[in-house]
Amino acid sequence: MAHDPHPAPTAPTGRGTPWVVLVAVALGTMMEALDGTVVAVANPVIAVDLDTELTSLQWVTNGYMLAVASALITAGKLGDRYGHKKTFLVGMAGFATSSVLAGLSDSIGLLVFWRVLQGISGALLAPSGLAVLKTAFPKDKLKVAIGVWSGVGALAMAAGPFIGGVTVDLLGWRWVFFVNVVVCAAALALGAWAISGVRPEGAGRSFDTPGVALLTGALFAFVWGIIHVPGHGWTHPYPLLSFAAALLLAAAFVLREHKAAQALLPLSLFRLRAVSTGTAALLIGGFATFGASFYLALYLQQVHGFSPMRAGLGLLPFTVLFGVGAPTGAALNQRFGPRVPLAAGLTLIAVALLGLSRVTEDSSYHALWPFLLPLGVGMGMVAPTAIEMIVGSAPGHLAGVASGLQQTALMLGGVLGTAALGSVISAKVSGVLAGHLADAGVGEPLAAKLRGATEVVAQGVVPVPDGTARPLAEAAARAGHAAFMDGFHVAMLAGLAVVVAGALISLLAPRLEAAPAARAGEAATTH
Repeated sequence: MAHDPHPAPTAPTGRGTPWVVLVAVALGTMMEALDGTVVAVANPVIAVDLDTELTSLQWVTNGYMLAVASALITAGKLGDRYGHKKTFLVGMAGFATSSVLAGLSDSIGLLVFWRVLQGISGALLAPSGLAVLKTAFPKDKLKVAIGVWSGVGALAMAAGPFIGGVTVDLLGWRWVFFVNVVVCAAALALGAWAISGVRPEGAGRSFDTPGVALLTGALFAFVWGIIHVPGHGWTHPYPLLSFAAALLLAAAFVLREHKAAQALLPLSLFRLRAVSTGTAALLIGGFATFGASFYLALYLQQVHGFSPMRAGLGLLPFTVLFGVGAPTGAALNQRFGPRVPLAAGLTLIAVALLGLSRVTEDSSYHALWPFLLPLGVGMGMVAPTAIEMIVGSAPGHLAGVASGLQQTALMLGGVLGTAALGSVISAKVSGVLAGHLADAGVGEPLAAKLRGATEVVAQGVVPVPDGTARPLAEAAARAGHAAFMDGFHVAMLAGLAVVVAGALISLLAPRLEAAPAARAGEAATTH
């Protein structure tokens, strides 16, 4: 029988059992996931303390996201080249160091700089951690390990708003970053002891530096364009030029990969159905769920008046149930193969989006949370299944690249969903706002002012000037919120259409994981 010419090690040579290795990797994942949500809660306090405007403050988040999205696949290749244990530990140490320096920042510029370095460190940490699991666990246990790993990340994300709120209230915003050091110290100590120090199969190979530059540039330009869509629209020169640059760099990258002796991301990897369908499922799942949750948070805060912490707690059913769906999806994947959890998970997401499209500005939270349950469980089933498909099917010498690929797909899906659904909301608000203002009896000049602020109303904010008579202000708020909800409904239905397409694509997934012979043949095409 044919065999994989680049087999992954089947047993760890470190001192820890596979489950101890999982704990070390999960701690690193928890640190990264926790950091994203706690910073969101701290942003208003950071703005006051560092005396900064919203346009600068948003780069505390956007700078981190740009760095992670641009570096993930390259970081995975570094792990394949220099060793995943070493890359994982360097990533954790870098994350902790940049967290301390971010917490010590006395200006918004320094804070953004250290957040970018934190993002690069997170990119080093994430794919190598997943590749370490592939090395540590036998094939029949890998699905369960990835399910647990995904669940830990979701639960950390869910706890972020609460932990961030308590930390900021008791200790100040700087401790949001300092707290990373505690988790990192435990992960570093355990990881250094438990993780196998297997010599990487690609240690003697050349490094595709032109491919790294082209892919990093393409991802950077694409995410940069997406970041500017909400504020400028799809037709503004900023996003248009960014997308054009991304397209040109991506085309150059494809040409380069066809010619490179040791390609950064061998395109033949996508001929594996498990890899291509898994990537599509993650992209579509991220598009729908993260896009929906972003505008759900705006709905809770702007329409219902929830505080940021209360809105985060209101979304707990989504994030906590993600943690329940992850091991469920892993178990179904192990028992039936990937088609069942992928199709079932995407169907649950579709049901959730259909239900959310019926929520109104007057709906109570009790009418909302039942739809957060299938949203969380559904994405929890999709994510670990798709991740295992990509990482488990890739040849051993591409484990890091495959890990970076799956996380890049999930992140790009999230940022694309946020921008695309936001554009749908904005377009609908532009078309219906005038009618809602007229129906509410809001006359000129207030109506004219609000019609000129559709981009703001599309975020659920109704900018009524101070001093406006209370009855008129309330009427304007009702009209603006009604327009926002009209856009929200259309956006949820648009997301539903994308998810239905994803459910059909998931049927192309292999019934069972690819046979070793198929992987061997696929690996041979990369040389």
